[in-house]
Amino acid sequence: MDILESYKKRIPEPLKPSLRLALKSLLLLQNHIKEFRIRKRQEELLRENYSPDTENLIIFLTPGYDRVNGGILSISSIAKESIKLKHLHGAEVLLCTLPGDPPLLKYTKFSNQNYIFKLSQVLFYFQNLKNLMIHIPEYGIDQFMRNISVQEYAKLKSIKNIHFNIMIQNIKLLSSIEGIKRLKKLGTVTCTTAHERYSTLEIRKRLGVPLHKLSTFVSPEQYIRKSYIEKENLMIVSHDSHPKKIEILSLIRKQLPQLKIQIIKNLAYEDYKKVISQAKWALTFGEGLDGYFVETIFSGGISFAVYNPDFFTEDFRSLRTVYENYDSLMKNICLDIKELDNSERYAAYQAEQYNLCKKYYNYRIYIKNLELFYKGEYTYR
Repeated sequence: MDILESYKKRIPEPLKPSLRLALKSLLLLQNHIKEFRIRKRQEELLRENYSPDTENLIIFLTPGYDRVNGGILSISSIAKESIKLKHLHGAEVLLCTLPGDPPLLKYTKFSNQNYIFKLSQVLFYFQNLKNLMIHIPEYGIDQFMRNISVQEYAKLKSIKNIHFNIMIQNIKLLSSIEGIKRLKKLGTVTCTTAHERYSTLEIRKRLGVPLHKLSTFVSPEQYIRKSYIEKENLMIVSHDSHPKKIEILSLIRKQLPQLKIQIIKNLAYEDYKKVISQAKWALTFGEGLDGYFVETIFSGGISFAVYNPDFFTEDFRSLRTVYENYDSLMKNICLDIKELDNSERYAAYQAEQYNLCKKYYNYRIYIKNLELFYKGEYTYR
C-alpha cells in the first residue's frame, strides 16, 4: 500500500480500486508462498532430526513473531536448558508457534539454535507419543484452547499422559482461571514463575494447581559491568507506553540537556546489550522489575522505576530510585541523577542496586530450579 500511496497522484482515479485489489492479491500470494516454504522446511527438519516413533516429547509454545522481548528470550532459554536435561526427563524438546499465530521458522533477533514448528504438524508427525508436556505462556491459554482444531484436540485426548505447564512470566498477563480449568480436562496442569513476588503459596491456592519458582536466565555473569568512568552520559528508556512518559522525558531533557536519551526499539538483543553496557542510567515504564531495570544494573548502570507490587519484592522499596508513584518519580528523578552523577556516589549506589538484584537472579539456582521441576519436586505441590 505504501508503493501505491507514493504514486497516487500519477494514477488515474478510475484505475485506483483495481490497482488496490491487484496489490492485495499480490501480497496475499507472497504470504502463501512464504508460508509454504516455511512449512516445507519445517517438515524437512522434523524428518532429519526426530524419529516419528518418539514416545516422550516436550513442546514449548512461543509467539510466532520474529521479535525480541523478555518473554521470547525466557521461553527460548528454558527450552535450551531443557534440551540439556534430557537425562532427567527423557524427552525430545521442540518449540512450536502458539496456535493462531503466523508460522515462523526461527527467531533472528538474538543468537539461538532453535527451529520453530507448527503444533499440528508436530502432533501428527509423532505417531507413538505416550508422554507429552506442553509449556504455554501465561497469556496464551485462551488462545491455545480457542485455536486448536477438533483433530488436534482428539489427538491430545489420545495421548496417555499429558502435562501442561503454564509459564507465568508476567502475572498481569495470566489468562482467566477458567482457562486453567479447561486445561485440566485434558491433562495435568502446573505453573512455573519468573518472579519471586508471585512465587507464593497464596498464588498457588488461587490458581488451584502446583506452582514452582523457576526465575529467569538473567544473571550477573552474562553482562559486562562497567564503571562510572567507562560509561557514557546516556539514559536508555523502555519502549513501553505510559500516560506520563512524554511529560517525564520532556522534563528530563529540559533539566538535563547534556543527557542523551535513547528509547530502546527494534534492536537485536546483542546490540541492546552493547547499548546498556554504555549507559549510565535506565528508566523503565514497564513492569518495574524487568529486563531494562535488572540488565542495566548488571551492566554497571543505575536504574529508575516506579514500585510495582506485582513484581518487586518489599526490599526494593529501600532503593532511592524506585519511586512510590509517577508523581514522585517526576519530582525526584532529575535531582537524583544530578546527585548520583559523581564517581563515588554512583559506585556506592550502583553496588546497592547490584547486590539486591544479585540476591534474586542467579543462573545456577535457575538451572537447579528447572531440574527440580522435571523431577516433580515443586515449590508448592
